[in-house]
Amino acid sequence: MKIVYNQKLMKYMILFENLTHVKVKDIYSRNGSLWFIVQKGGMFRAVGKNGEKVKKIENMVKKKIKIIEYDDNVCKFSSHLIYPVKAKNIEFNDNNLVFECEDSKSKGLLIGRDRKNLKELKEVLSRYFKVDDIIVR
Repeated sequence: MKIVYNQKLMKYMILFENLTHVKVKDIYSRNGSLWFIVQKGGMFRAVGKNGEKVKKIENMVKKKIKIIEYDDNVCKFSSHLIYPVKAKNIEFNDNNLVFECEDSKSKGLLIGRDRKNLKELKEVLSRYFKVDDIIVR
C-alpha cells in the first residue's frame, strides 16, 4: 500500500524532525491532533526533558500531539499505540490481534463509541502489519 501525504502533513513532519532531531516514520491527523510514529529508540529524545519539545511543537502548530514509538513486534507496537490504556495481555495469532483488558473502563476506552477507536487502531496497524481483525476481551 502506497502512503501519500498532503503538503500540510509534510510541513508538520519536517518541523517535528528539525526540532526533535528524531526521524518520523509516519504521521496521522486524527480529530484535530497529530500522531507521530517515530523510529524505535527515538521516543524519549522526541518528547524531551519534561515534555518540553512536545509542548513547544503543540504551541507552534496549535494542535495536540501524540508520539508513538514504532516496533517491529506487532504486540509491542500495539501497546505503544493504545497508551495510556493498558491491556493485561496482547496476543497476535492467525492475523488476529487479541487484547485482554483488566476492567470494563479499559475495554470501553479501547473500543470507543461505535467501535471508532478500534477502526482507527486497525487502520494504523494495517499500514505495517497484516491484521485481519482486532478482538477485545
